[in-house]
Amino acid sequence: MTVVAEFPPEDGTVRGRLIQAADAEVTARGISAVQMDAIARRAGVSRATAFRQLGTISEVLVQVALLRARRHVAAVDALMAQRTGAFSKIEAALVYTARELPTDPTISALIARHSASVHDPRVHEVAMDVMGPVLEEGRRTGEVRTDLPVSELVDFLVEQTYLAAEELDRSADAVRRRFRHFMVPSLEARDDSGGEYISHTKDVEHAVGAAIEALGELARHLRRDGSPGDAQ
Repeated sequence: MTVVAEFPPEDGTVRGRLIQAADAEVTARGISAVQMDAIARRAGVSRATAFRQLGTISEVLVQVALLRARRHVAAVDALMAQRTGAFSKIEAALVYTARELPTDPTISALIARHSASVHDPRVHEVAMDVMGPVLEEGRRTGEVRTDLPVSELVDFLVEQTYLAAEELDRSADAVRRRFRHFMVPSLEARDDSGGEYISHTKDVEHAVGAAIEALGELARHLRRDGSPGDAQ
C-alpha cells in the first residue's frame, strides 16, 4: 500500500478539506452510500482532484476513521491524567476505547480489518502519540518491561484494544479483566533473578482508580439529586 503524506484535516489544504467533506458525507449518508462525487462537491473541487488526493472510497473511509479516532485522543488523555501509574492509565484508556470506538461505523470498519490496520503506519502514529509517553513513563518507574521497543508494545496494545472492542461484552468489568489478567503480564517488568513481577503497586493503583470512579459517580448522583428541579 502506498502511504501518502498526512496533513491535519484542519490545515486548509485540498486534502484536508476533502477529508472533512468525507466526514460530513459519512455523517449524512452512512458509510455504504458515500460517493466521491458528493465529497468533491462538498469540498468545492473536481471529481478528478478528489480521486487524485484520496484514492479509493476504501481509503476515504480509513481517513475518516483516523480523523474520528484522533477526536477521542483528548478524552483518553483526560482520563489518563486522573490516574497514577502507567497500568492504571492504560486500563482507563482501554475501558474507554473498547466502549466508545465501536459505536462509530468508520472506526468499527477499521477495527474489522485487524492485521492490516494494526500495522497501518497512520494507526501506529496515532497510538504512539497517545500511549508512547505512558509506556515510557512506566519504564522510568520500573513498571513496564524494557526488553522490547516501545513501538512493539504499542502495537500489542492496539491489537488488544481491537479484540476488546469486538467482544460482545464490552463492559468496564470485562475489559478490566482482560487487561489485568492477560495484558499486564505481557507488559510488566520483571526482576533479573527469579523472574517475578516487580510492579507490585498495580493492585493499589487499580483500587485507587476504582475509588476515583466511585467518587465521580457519587458526585454525579449528588448533582442530579441537588438540581433546582429536585428542590421544589
